[in-house]
Amino acid sequence: MNDVCYMISQVFKAIMVEKSSLLEVSIGLAIQITRLATPEFHKEIFGKAGVPDTDIAGRLVEILKEHRTPRVKVPRMRRFVIELAIAMMRGDAELVPFFRSMELEKELRSVVRSTSELESFNMFSGSIGLSRHSSTLASLVDDAMEIMQALQDS
Repeated sequence: MNDVCYMISQVFKAIMVEKSSLLEVSIGLAIQITRLATPEFHKEIFGKAGVPDTDIAGRLVEILKEHRTPRVKVPRMRRFVIELAIAMMRGDAELVPFFRSMELEKELRSVVRSTSELESFNMFSGSIGLSRHSSTLASLVDDAMEIMQALQDS
């Protein structure tokens, strides 16, 4: 278990400092880790990672700001950021007000306005998309907005 916790901490630390492809891959891996976690394990993951979940949440919004338009070098970056934000909010509802304070909703609206066909694919050969995602980027944005709205209304 210590090896797993160490590896998880490295993934979350990479999100805080890496750029480009390694950042994209780290976020993709963090999505899988966070999706598999129970709410109890969710808090434990971030506690043992040594990176507070609010720091990760802030970094995700920062990444969306840095990637206001899709980039060929990291075509899944914005999709992965939104998926991780959704997984984090589902894992810990207390993060929703923090995401809201960081203006995630504003960045999500920006993503919808600038979505590219490039972001529709999950597998590439060079710069050519081969396999489409089962959900659109717009539907991911809708999911994130619904989570944020549901907790605001309650």
